Amino acid sequence: MNDLSVALQPKNLTEATSLAGMLSNSEMVPPAYKRKPENTLIAMMMGAELGLNPIQSLQNIAVVNGRPSIYGDALLALMQNHPKFESIEETFDANTMTATCIVTRKGGQPHTQTYSQEDAKTAGLWQRNDVWKKHPKRMLTHRARGFAVRNQFADALAGLKTMEEAEDIEHIEKD
Repeated sequence: MNDLSVALQPKNLTEATSLAGMLSNSEMVPPAYKRKPENTLIAMMMGAELGLNPIQSLQNIAVVNGRPSIYGDALLALMQNHPKFESIEETFDANTMTATCIVTRKGGQPHTQTYSQEDAKTAGLWQRNDVWKKHPKRMLTHRARGFAVRNQFADALAGLKTMEEAEDIEHIEKD
């Protein structure tokens, strides 16, 4: 580890608050954190709970209606870095429009989760927004992954949902 990476790990609240203020004033943070040092600090703290450094936290924790959530690719990285991670297998059946995710913890049985076009239609998601329309395979895959990983690695996620799921749930609740 070099000196700069050590410097970016705050050791106390004063250092964390100072770093959050500096980062929130940069052009390199997502809009949810721009000029919002308090939000930035909370995201950094949430990320620290997950083992993320401050920069990783700001790039991988999203704020959806005031609640933190994690992007699907960061979810995968957290699981793969977990000491109990054994394997993940993701497949997609284009004929049935069904994504399957099989996650295995060391010493455990494989856990299989599917998410299909029919599931998305039942949940009111299928034609809801452009992301689902333009990238249906990715959305179904992320949904199957999110459920599988949360079922098997809840200890690694501190109760966070994926950003994609949080956006969809919040939208459905509003409707």
